[in-house]
Parts: sequence; C-alpha cells; structure tokens
Amino acid sequence: MKDTSIHLVTSVSSSGEYRLVVNELWCKGCRICVDLCPRHVLEMVEAPERWEGTIVKVTNMDACNGCGICEVECPDFAIGLTSTRKKKTNETAK
Repeated sequence: MKDTSIHLVTSVSSSGEYRLVVNELWCKGCRICVDLCPRHVLEMVEAPERWEGTIVKVTNMDACNGCGICEVECPDFAIGLTSTRKKKTNETAK
C-alpha cells in the first residue's frame, strides 16, 4: 500500500525570521527550486526509495533571505516559506 501520509520537514533560520517547510511526499525531485535559489539554501540529495531518485533538502537555512522564489516556482506546491518580518503597508509606509 502506498504511503499517503504527509511528510513535512520544517527548517527555521537561527534568527527565527524565516521558516521553510518541504512536503517530501509532494516533491518530485525536479530541482527547479535548487536551480533558482539565489542563496543556495537548497540541495538535491539522493533518495533511492523514491522513483525520482532525489529529493530537495534544506542545507543552508541561515543563508535564506526570504525571497520566496522556491515557493512560487515549485510546480508541485511542495515548498512553503513564512517570515516573522512584518510587511509594510501603505499606511505604515507613510
């Protein structure tokens, strides 16, 4: 029987400012996130138990600048990024 439970791996920067969540069940190992990350936060690692043979892992969370490219470009919605940094609104920017 196929394992359909959710496999979420959460990484948090040492400052606590950024949190990156990878759903390993949804990751198909396409490496789009790895190739597009400007800070080299992610790497592909071998995963012989997966048909794809690789899976994304967070290997340098403290380099994350919260740009969100990995989350936006993941075709399988396997990556989520949150930040504790408050966003500026028009009212607070005045």
